[in-house]
Amino acid sequence: MDNLSFKVKEIISKTFKLSPEKIYINLIEHSILDRNYVFFFNIKEKEYVIKISLNKEKWINEINTLILLENYYFSPNILDSNRYGNLNYIIMDKIQGNILVEKIKNIDELSQMKILEKLGENLGLIHNTGSYNCYGWETQKYMNSLIETRNIKDKNIIKRVNKFMTEENEIIKKGIEVLNNDRLKLKELKPNLTHKDFSLRNILIDDKGKITGIIDYEHSEPEDPCLDICSMFHTNILDTKINFNSFKKGYEKILNFPENFINNKRYYMINTGLYLYGRFGDKGIGARKRGTDLIKKSLNS
Repeated sequence: MDNLSFKVKEIISKTFKLSPEKIYINLIEHSILDRNYVFFFNIKEKEYVIKISLNKEKWINEINTLILLENYYFSPNILDSNRYGNLNYIIMDKIQGNILVEKIKNIDELSQMKILEKLGENLGLIHNTGSYNCYGWETQKYMNSLIETRNIKDKNIIKRVNKFMTEENEIIKKGIEVLNNDRLKLKELKPNLTHKDFSLRNILIDDKGKITGIIDYEHSEPEDPCLDICSMFHTNILDTKINFNSFKKGYEKILNFPENFINNKRYYMINTGLYLYGRFGDKGIGARKRGTDLIKKSLNS
């Protein structure tokens, strides 16, 4: 960590033309999957963020997306992005605010509905940015078929799930079976720009409950817009009809709500459940429980 901190200071000193000895950094986040490190730092009383990405593809994803979203208030502004030795980095303005997942339980129901409506609207703006014919940034990597893209990525989810599934876990087995059957019912549609981690942990709000930013675009690419609705179900915030309808109302200020989600909700909820079950392994016991609950509820609906 000391060596990483030294390199981070060197990167900042190069960008701002300051001596490394005058730079103080504060490690804010270390990815649970060891993908990135995020530091805050101050220059002349202004706050900035530097994100070190250990995965080159996710680093490129974030840069591509932030450039596309540069005119939206909720998107951080890039000051510098480059490689330094074996490190991929992005320096951004720091968006002020508190992480919504840490504050939502202390927010009254009416205010929650207003926040969710605005979140839906913001997601609609993201999905309405650009026009794409291929799933993924590289045309040679993925194809233009939604069902085939979901098939490939569902296989990856199932592969991770199988590492943790016991022989007695009939719920997970049934979930996989239904997932494979329901996928064939999806309607083929063109992809949208998709955040792919549009969850409460990546939403910032101020003390008055106003959304100040949406962060962490390292997974973002042209994809199935329903995946962002799935990410909102990583927590139980949309479990109630009134909250879901608030979110949907905001989204529909910009775009029609994705018809694949409306017509194939069971597929997407099981997809989300299996993703959560297998994604974090032993580091995410709470996520695995949420995943199992989503699958169980979907199978019983």
